[in-house]
Amino acid sequence: MKVYFHEFNVLMGDRVYLPNVSGMLRAYAETLPQIAGNYEFMPFLFVRSQPSKIIAAWDNPAVLAFSSSMWNHELNLALAKQARQLNPKVLIVFGGPHIPAETKTFLEQNPFVDVAVLSEGEVTFAEVLTAFLDGRDFSKVDGLVYRHPVTGEIIRTRGRELVDINQLPSPYLAGFYDDFLNHREGIQYQMILETNRGCPFHCAFCYWGNGIVKVRTFEMTRLEREIQWLAEKKVSYVFGADANFGMLLRDRQIAELFVAAKQQWDFPKSFRVCFGKNATDRVFETAKVLEANGLLKSVTVSFQSTDPTTLANIGRSNIKISTYRELLKRYRRDKMPVYTELILGLPGETYESFKRGIEEVLRAGLYDQVEIYLCQVLPNTRMADPDYVLENGIQTKRLELVEQHALRRRLGEVVEYEEIVVATKSMPPADWQRAVVFAWLVRTVHGLKLGFLVALYLFNRFGIKYTELLEHLIEKGMDAEHFPTFAGEFSHFTSHIRDILSGKPQFVFLDEFGEISWQIEEATFLRISGRLAQFYQEFEILVSELLERRGIAFDAVEVSEVILYQSVRMASWDSQKQREFQFSRSLPEYFDCLLRDVPATIEMKSQTLFVETVDYLGDKKEFARQVVWFGRHDGRALLKPVSWR
Repeated sequence: MKVYFHEFNVLMGDRVYLPNVSGMLRAYAETLPQIAGNYEFMPFLFVRSQPSKIIAAWDNPAVLAFSSSMWNHELNLALAKQARQLNPKVLIVFGGPHIPAETKTFLEQNPFVDVAVLSEGEVTFAEVLTAFLDGRDFSKVDGLVYRHPVTGEIIRTRGRELVDINQLPSPYLAGFYDDFLNHREGIQYQMILETNRGCPFHCAFCYWGNGIVKVRTFEMTRLEREIQWLAEKKVSYVFGADANFGMLLRDRQIAELFVAAKQQWDFPKSFRVCFGKNATDRVFETAKVLEANGLLKSVTVSFQSTDPTTLANIGRSNIKISTYRELLKRYRRDKMPVYTELILGLPGETYESFKRGIEEVLRAGLYDQVEIYLCQVLPNTRMADPDYVLENGIQTKRLELVEQHALRRRLGEVVEYEEIVVATKSMPPADWQRAVVFAWLVRTVHGLKLGFLVALYLFNRFGIKYTELLEHLIEKGMDAEHFPTFAGEFSHFTSHIRDILSGKPQFVFLDEFGEISWQIEEATFLRISGRLAQFYQEFEILVSELLERRGIAFDAVEVSEVILYQSVRMASWDSQKQREFQFSRSLPEYFDCLLRDVPATIEMKSQTLFVETVDYLGDKKEFARQVVWFGRHDGRALLKPVSWR
């Protein structure tokens, strides 16, 4: 009997993840003789396509298994529905994080589904296959909901205890992906690696801690062999699927295994992880090992919110701002980029508390990236609980899903969806829209560096809050007569908000910058990158107006040269020939000191700045790929100063 696994991953340009879940399910199932002797496991189906093309790959299937996540759930349902029409006897099994805990309702709404696996699936799925050899009675299989083959009754079996994950074989070492890697045909295959499972935290917006709480670790000997395998197979990019990497003592040893593999085979090129949020010293030491060997672009030090009421509502605690400030300095001393995540739309957050949180994070010395996400509502989280929704006045909107840096869906492909928060009891719709505009400007001006150095100067020189500058830009920058570049981008973004509220995607496409999607602030940056001179002319006027409005006496030449310094440090797709820039004030030295946490003053003395330019020869697509897609977190939007004198 033939078994087909479906785990459709997002195609990001020429990159796609290998189907880790499918491999784990198959690897354990094949350890059981009755399964190995009666079932034939067919090639994994994991590259998104039109349903007709996927169905054409089936050859008399007995079992169709679907792993459902937000980015493939609707496609899975469409395939399963057609499969039932084509073959009434085929066994259709669903699992994955997008299957709601109220699984009886899921089966009622989707009568073509036979079985829904709850939580971890390896052992449960294998027992389903074993039971299926004798019919469709799954009453003795723990950890699932199934449809009775005779009565049609939907039955939930008892819960399954957590398994010993070290009894689960590695699909990588089993050779399941070797053929894909030996015949890549222009595709760069990326890999997902678990070193442990579980999360001890219970954040209301996240499935991890609301699913499996106990943290269990895979044996080091297995991990060592898997890391050696991926290096030998020349896998460039590895995503670590741990909830809190760096939290365990052994994580530094795992980092050292990756370093050793790269030193021997020159692979992988990158190991992307979700760092633990509280084990600061341990995370720092682990991250340092990876960063020093070119395996890590940046380190996550996340808050999601800084507001005490909001944190209590979502069941989260953070490190103190004072600790965060010292931690940022520590990372800076070792030249390790950091990015901090905030979420817009969490219950209890107000416009003012959201703005205050941004000020706290930036004032603490976050010189690298700040990521601000619109709050998503995911199945099996407290955010999706009806009582929680009612208590917090959560209003949501269902959007067409376009994944970040992904290719457009082709004609005939199934549309996926995401659900985002657009208002709460504490943040009414009008305030949410104000906050969205503010967040976009933070990510553009600070995250993508278009005004980072100017804001740093205004704060350190005159004590002007980061958020005060941003609010001034919002208030005055919409004047199309005097500030056409700013006003044009505000118009783009206002239109984008309307699109979101009508159900259109968060991410946008800009054909001149490639075939993949961009976050809205990335699109803003890319458009402005070809109009930097006009943008900074307007920026200088806006900054001068802010200082005048505040009644601050300032040196107009100094401000003009600060704007010049900011502008010449920006990367652009346009050919850049000039590498030396003259200043009548000591601004190169001033900014060099500020960015190294050294006390700085501005003196009346000439200095020359030498910058390290990258000439993209007018190739907008390559510029976008290198600076924004690959280089956002390691700060490539800001050209490096080679030296000054």
